[in-house]
Amino acid sequence: MIKAAFFDIDGTLISFKTHEMPKSTQEALERLHQKGVKVFIATGRAPKDVGFLKKYFDFDGVISFNGQYCFDKTDVLHNAPLPHETILSVLPYLKEKQIASTFETIDENIFNLVNDRVHELIRLVGFNEPEKQVADVSRLERDIYQMTTFVIPEEEADLVAHLPGCRTVRWYPTFVNVIGENGGKHVGIAKVCEKYGIGRDEIMAFGDGGNDVDMLEHAGIGVAMGNGGADAKAAANYITTAVDDDGVYNALKHFEII
Repeated sequence: MIKAAFFDIDGTLISFKTHEMPKSTQEALERLHQKGVKVFIATGRAPKDVGFLKKYFDFDGVISFNGQYCFDKTDVLHNAPLPHETILSVLPYLKEKQIASTFETIDENIFNLVNDRVHELIRLVGFNEPEKQVADVSRLERDIYQMTTFVIPEEEADLVAHLPGCRTVRWYPTFVNVIGENGGKHVGIAKVCEKYGIGRDEIMAFGDGGNDVDMLEHAGIGVAMGNGGADAKAAANYITTAVDDDGVYNALKHFEII
């Protein structure tokens, strides 16, 4: 019996084409709630970038920054900022190579520089223009939970070599998310399940990208969206239709959850 469901946002709940949640997905979430299933977000986004979802559905909690910071309606369940020494050590490399990166705190996305790859991401997910650019990121004193660093696959290995204590996850060709080496959405899911006494075989996860692979493999039922990448599809138990083709609804009907 499924007791909790975890959903990626971009490309899973929210369409890249319309930047909206399909009506069928909203209906599916409501029917899950009526069945007593707890419903959570599992995203690479920061907490400040998920509030817009309240107009669609009142989620039970959020796994943000790809599992680095997780909370429900009453508690912070996991709090794992990146090692400060790692942030400092990678800054000269980013400056030398002129690589754009965001340094993501609980309530701010701070850019070292903005280039065409940054603007491409903004268009993809419907964000506003970067709100803060800081030349000297080394002076930041706040916890940084994730970096979104704008490198293509051919540049990724060199970046990783300059990031001790971290790993990268990718869901788009022009950037990676940098998280703790022991992090991931599956870690946040485990923290949620620990609080609520839910087993892995009692959870369902939906995703479309490389940063969803760990949670799709972790969940009792992992569902990849039809518009998802090959890595997500390979990790899933089931491949549903695309987000714009009622993918969430169709999968929940397939498994007779709703």
